Amino acid sequence: MLGRLIRQGGAYALAGALLKAAGLVLAPLLLNAEYLPVSDYGSLALLMVTAQLAIFVAGLGQPTALLRFMTRTEGEIPRTGLPATALLISILAATVAAALFWLLAAPLAGLLTDDPANAPILIPLAAYVAIKCVAAVPLALLRVQERAGRYTMAVVLEMAVLIVLAYVELAQNGNGLAGLIRAYAWSAAAALMALLVLTARTFTRRVDPNAVRPLLKFGVPLVLAALAGWFLNAGDRYILNWLADREAVAAYEWSARLAGLINMLLVQSFQLAFTVVGLKALASGAASFYRRTFRHFAIWTGAAILVLSIWTPEGMRVLIWLFDIEATYLQASSLVFPLALGFGAYGIYIIVNNALLSSGKTGVIGANIVGVAVLNGALNIALIPSLGALGAALSTTLSYAVLAGVAAWTARKEIAVTYPWRIAALVTLLLVVLFGAGTAAEMLRPGVRSLVKLGITATYFAAVPLLRLYTWPEIKDGWRQVQTLMRDLNRQSAKQPSD
Repeated sequence: MLGRLIRQGGAYALAGALLKAAGLVLAPLLLNAEYLPVSDYGSLALLMVTAQLAIFVAGLGQPTALLRFMTRTEGEIPRTGLPATALLISILAATVAAALFWLLAAPLAGLLTDDPANAPILIPLAAYVAIKCVAAVPLALLRVQERAGRYTMAVVLEMAVLIVLAYVELAQNGNGLAGLIRAYAWSAAAALMALLVLTARTFTRRVDPNAVRPLLKFGVPLVLAALAGWFLNAGDRYILNWLADREAVAAYEWSARLAGLINMLLVQSFQLAFTVVGLKALASGAASFYRRTFRHFAIWTGAAILVLSIWTPEGMRVLIWLFDIEATYLQASSLVFPLALGFGAYGIYIIVNNALLSSGKTGVIGANIVGVAVLNGALNIALIPSLGALGAALSTTLSYAVLAGVAAWTARKEIAVTYPWRIAALVTLLLVVLFGAGTAAEMLRPGVRSLVKLGITATYFAAVPLLRLYTWPEIKDGWRQVQTLMRDLNRQSAKQPSD
């Protein structure tokens, strides 16, 4: 089971790596004021956050509902009609969402771009919302089928089309923000077409009227959770725009994209694999799988957070040296550490929350996230006036940590697991100390600074056995298991056709 998690998570991580590589390819355009002013980059952040909000609402929780019912062993609903039924629900809801965007284009443009004359921008954004909402269903089906390779193909295609179209719209045609939004819409459409082709052979066309009620009953409460989760992840952009300015939103957005390396490569890829594998583990009674996963995730994600946080300024200096990028974005790199730490806490939440998802306690999930979202809003309002974008980052990190704790407490009746919270606490403390050392190293000259940062990175790995996060016997045994696992995966890859 752990092997399946690693194999699928690795495929999803590869997709995430390619997505982030695409982001770096676009950075010279997005961070160059000649093509996209800093204020427009802030507007882009607000537009895309609003689009994600609409996708969560219009999705009606159907992708997650499909995951849940397709992985249940008792067969409470015939599986054959589930995908087509969920797809039909999503198409109808997406149509309504797109129509609302079209009707409210002018006021939304005034709110998100400070100019109602930008209303035409909302039309391709509406198309993007509708397309992404529908595409979520075949993506969920690929996850259920554990077709990580095909999932990766669709994601990579979308980003490849986005890169090409963004360069055409911004660099060649000079269409700015409006052209960039059109590029997002067309790339999403290309991905949807690919997904429909990739799932065509296993996607039965039969709509089951009896499945509508269970799918909606399970999925609709998740809309509230999704809204609150969206606010936790992105709502601070709105509060920053209110209490600070659009330039602060732009700086925060770029830092969040950098910290998103942790989210994309580790947390999201982990979630894509773990939600399915973890649900199946609970169905078979393998609850101990959760404890082991918690421990490994905390230790290795901590290492990635440290590496990203202390080396980001070096990467930004290279980008500024190579391209005409605003210096504002280099200063924003200091926000990467708290944001990445927050993403790590969200990964812990994914593990402990899966028991609630398996038992159908979507109302409890929604209540947990809503309560923490209220806390996040209060923290943002309290901290942003004095700390600016740093206050928003700290609010997000603290809120995710609280969410993980609350989810574990409410799920204690669903799964009897004593999670190793000591490991998570020690990793967090170690990261804070080492990041502080990395920040102090910024005052050194370049060559010495790099050597010191290499030493800080090595210190983390040296501290793992010293703090008994892993004991030496466990490290040796783990290495043997990794070697065995790699041999098994190689044999399986040789026997099975590629996705």
